[in-house]
Amino acid sequence: MREPRNPFRLRAAEQIESELSFLRLFGPGMLELLSTQQMWERPQILRSAAGGGKTSILKLFTPSVVLSLHANRGNEDVRDLFQRMEEFGIVSEDGPKALGVLLPCNRNYANLEDIEFDGARRDRLFFGLLNARIILSMLRACLSLHALSFPKDLDRISLREGIDFPVGVNAPKPFTGSDLYRYATRYEAELCDAIDSFDLPDQNLLIGQDTVSALELLKPEAVLLDGIPVSERTVLMLDDVHLLTLQQRKTLFRTLAQLRSGVAIWIAERFEALSVDELLSSGTSEGRDYDVIQIEQFWRRQRKKFENLTSNVANRRARAATEVEFPSFEPYLVASLDASEWQEQSKTILHDVQARVVKETADQVKFRDWLQHEDLAEGTTRDRAIGWRMLEILIERERRKSQGAFDFALPVDDLEERSDSQIKSAAELFIAYDYKLPYYFGLQRLAALASSNMEQYLWLAGDQFEELISAAVVRQPSWQLSPARQDSIIRRASDQLWKEIPRRARFGEEVYRFLDSVARFCQHMTFLPNAPYEPGVTGIAISMDDRAKLVDPRYVAAHPEHGRLAEVLAAGIANNLLEPILDYKCKGAMWMVLNINRLLCPKYWLPLQYGGFKEKRLDELGSWLLNGYRVTKKTETLL
Repeated sequence: MREPRNPFRLRAAEQIESELSFLRLFGPGMLELLSTQQMWERPQILRSAAGGGKTSILKLFTPSVVLSLHANRGNEDVRDLFQRMEEFGIVSEDGPKALGVLLPCNRNYANLEDIEFDGARRDRLFFGLLNARIILSMLRACLSLHALSFPKDLDRISLREGIDFPVGVNAPKPFTGSDLYRYATRYEAELCDAIDSFDLPDQNLLIGQDTVSALELLKPEAVLLDGIPVSERTVLMLDDVHLLTLQQRKTLFRTLAQLRSGVAIWIAERFEALSVDELLSSGTSEGRDYDVIQIEQFWRRQRKKFENLTSNVANRRARAATEVEFPSFEPYLVASLDASEWQEQSKTILHDVQARVVKETADQVKFRDWLQHEDLAEGTTRDRAIGWRMLEILIERERRKSQGAFDFALPVDDLEERSDSQIKSAAELFIAYDYKLPYYFGLQRLAALASSNMEQYLWLAGDQFEELISAAVVRQPSWQLSPARQDSIIRRASDQLWKEIPRRARFGEEVYRFLDSVARFCQHMTFLPNAPYEPGVTGIAISMDDRAKLVDPRYVAAHPEHGRLAEVLAAGIANNLLEPILDYKCKGAMWMVLNINRLLCPKYWLPLQYGGFKEKRLDELGSWLLNGYRVTKKTETLL
């Protein structure tokens, strides 16, 4: 397949048809999510919002991709990935070693709930259909792994002697792969006909299964090809499990946890499958039965690794462009405002800030030595402007806490102790806001704006790469994207995300109103003159006790307005619009911190760093949900 004009636009694994193209675009850093040991021992749940990268990870382990990985292991873009997969025991220099069986759960399963049978029988039909499709997927995978033809070579497949046929009664014995194929195909067809029928099916004809019995066929020693085991290891990968009904999902999870089959099982699902309770518990309620890998949360704990991953993916995508040659991505994004074109504006800012500070402190002896600090006269014009803005923030803090009883010069050491990178970041943001300078630019901030979601990153980087392609095609003198242009593209994307919230999230209008209230509140707190939460506020927090109330049925029944708040918070979390942190210790108490998605920040000029949040009570948040956020006199005099 010929690569598209803009490879960043290929966001879904299903869109990348060529296995080699998929491998060249896949960032090996994604495999940081998996544990070499645990991935084979217990069921693994890969969980994220849409676009987290779940399907791409599963596709990597499918037979056709593994074969291509082995065949192209000497390719420069594939070599690192081959080494990582070799460490996992998936492939070696001799060839593939593991069989990946991928089964999407996006067809018909939920429709079984419409058949007017009792719950137990519907569960049996669900397992029957699941078993039939596991068998069909396994047969295709076996032949694909050995580059054989389906269904032509099915008779070369057999089961080891002593392996019982586990999928139902009246099955042929002995049997071949063709027998398995005919049996599973017939059963799937009968059940799908029953789902599509307007008449109630005959319960005696649709027997179903009690468990995921097809796992017996996935054990490495069970299936033979020409009398030899198909592979050393097998992994069953169930994708889109969030599309099952709540009952089917619960039954499946409970059954897989009890089976201890010895077959590696990986489950991929979106957060939207979780209940309000699970979402407000950060999605980890399965505990010891599963290893739950929450993709966005993993990257939030490993921000540098995510930044490295996105940089690697961006370089891979840039190199895959067809119309223009790009050896990498980062050099084309200008990452500072030190260029000559910004010098005159920096001089104006320095003059304005310095004059304002001098005027405000003209009759105050206590700040005399601070104003003469040598650092204020060093560095570039922009550095000096930021330094004076830092000084203005520190002076405002001193004024607010000073009782005015004494008026003596504060030592320079005090200024140096209070100056740090956080205040510097706040000063930079204040200057950008006051003078409408570019703020959201550079590769590092681009990664931060992704909010730990790979699809969101590809969306943002793709918009910027499109500009680079256009500039290159018309042969503009410079292919680099200026900070101003980067900032403009990001703000446009931020506005687009805000507009998508009502249709993207459950309770979309209420989620929008709540997030807008949070963002407005954060903006107000961020730009207070003394910058009390430097570099700014980008989230709220509720106490863990209040969080417990939101998932307590009795409390919610007595306080329905808080029940609605819980549903809105859960919907925000499910769509990665709110980033939760549980059990955050602050001020002697434990909190659930809720940061807003970083791409929502540009609309309100909010910083991208984490750590700035303000504690809130449920009643106040409930009021925001109903009426939106309003600045009150109490808020104005809070600090």
